[in-house]
Amino acid sequence: MSVFQPPTRTPRLERILLNLLRERFPDVVFGTLRSRNNSESECVIVAEPQQKATPISQYVRVRCSIWVRRDDGTGELAASHELASSIELYLTGLWPPIPIISIEHDSGPVRMTDENGCIYSYLILLLQTNTV
Repeated sequence: MSVFQPPTRTPRLERILLNLLRERFPDVVFGTLRSRNNSESECVIVAEPQQKATPISQYVRVRCSIWVRRDDGTGELAASHELASSIELYLTGLWPPIPIISIEHDSGPVRMTDENGCIYSYLILLLQTNTV
């Protein structure tokens, strides 16, 4: 005997998260791609669907890359870690908006270096979301 698994689709979460983050951190440039103008403070998020959590929910790993640049274009690690921690604290402290069920810490922030040698912080959050 087999159990029927309803067909599901993972909703795109970037727009939901970007709207929340832009409202809370107006001085930071948020997006799903890097800004070409090398803003002073920038956060790029990418949501990657993972395995099913239940028949009607799924895990989504959200990768956050956070840059805080000095006037000379180099990265300020302490400031980027602080911003990464503030973003995490804000998102994990929210009553999650629909369709998100939960937001938890996965790893980071850790020090990274981009292709230009600029230091930035890298943070991963684990979300559970309803599927549709």
